[in-house]
Amino acid sequence: MPEQLDWNTLLKREQVMPAFIVGSSPSLLDEPLDLLSGQIVYLCNKAWKALEMQMLHKANGICYTGLSSWINHIDEMKEYGLDYVTKFYSDLIWNSVEYKNCAPDWDKVYVFPKRKLQGNSEKGARTGYIPNNLHEGIGKTSSVTLDMAYMCYFMGHKKIYLLGMDLDYSTNPYFFEANAWDNKSFGPDAAQGQRKGMNHAMCKLSESMAAKGVELVNLSRGYDSEYYQELQPHLRAMPTDRLENILSGYVRPKSIGLIHDNFYPLSTEHVELIKTAKGKSDKLILCCSKFSEQENMQPVLQALRFVDSTIQASTVKEAILKLNKQYPNDNIRLWNKDGTFTEYDKRNKAGTLIL
Repeated sequence: MPEQLDWNTLLKREQVMPAFIVGSSPSLLDEPLDLLSGQIVYLCNKAWKALEMQMLHKANGICYTGLSSWINHIDEMKEYGLDYVTKFYSDLIWNSVEYKNCAPDWDKVYVFPKRKLQGNSEKGARTGYIPNNLHEGIGKTSSVTLDMAYMCYFMGHKKIYLLGMDLDYSTNPYFFEANAWDNKSFGPDAAQGQRKGMNHAMCKLSESMAAKGVELVNLSRGYDSEYYQELQPHLRAMPTDRLENILSGYVRPKSIGLIHDNFYPLSTEHVELIKTAKGKSDKLILCCSKFSEQENMQPVLQALRFVDSTIQASTVKEAILKLNKQYPNDNIRLWNKDGTFTEYDKRNKAGTLIL
């Protein structure tokens, strides 16, 4: 049977270390997540995919608020195996029939109250409301990431940092391959009306926490604070920074996988190579070598599983030079048709790429 954990073991403790809360926005692929090794990290909703994708090696907890999101992700969570990670679930999930029927037997869960303040617009992140204690209930926040921020506040963290909280749904809203429910519920069209509300809640909660001596800062590379300042000038700007500034240290260069071909017609061999290359690259980019309208495969390739982005270049050399300009601090891994690769990471004294 799942075990409900006692909040008293976590609350009212002064935390020296900061808390890093990870959402699921696409900018996570460009974050130096290696720096989080040894830090306190909480994953929200399907951000646990960062563990499966080996972007992170451990997490201190996984947070879910909505029952629908949990129901639509639980089979994948069971398949990957997350029983060993502590959960933070709302009472909307814990008290449901679905949870009793589907929960893994070994789940260990801290349950936080959402139900009692449902529909109360006066109490929630959008007004900057902070209850005296967690048990009074967390009101409407617009985001599970902000729910977790409340909990970090009550656990005694004085510095709370957000990653993967882009609030930009103009393209793919996730760093992972989404399922049908993800795309329907939080895809570009569905999320357009939610961005302003999320930003409003995030800014107000940050302001309220600052008044209590707690920093709530957005580190997400995809969050455009200037855009939201223009859009919502009545709000105090959300504090922003970068992960590498907060946690100084060596940032491991990423391996940018590159496959150069005309991809026309798209074959099974192409798909297998893409799968192999993604498994051994931090990001995978496909380069189309032909430019004719009939054989322009770029939109098709962009929609493929495991593909992060596409470019066009007539030669391999041109493609590598383009990527080197876009990712000057990373290594470029050129994949061959037989599943082997050549890594371009040597630069001369002038810092230019040696081909």
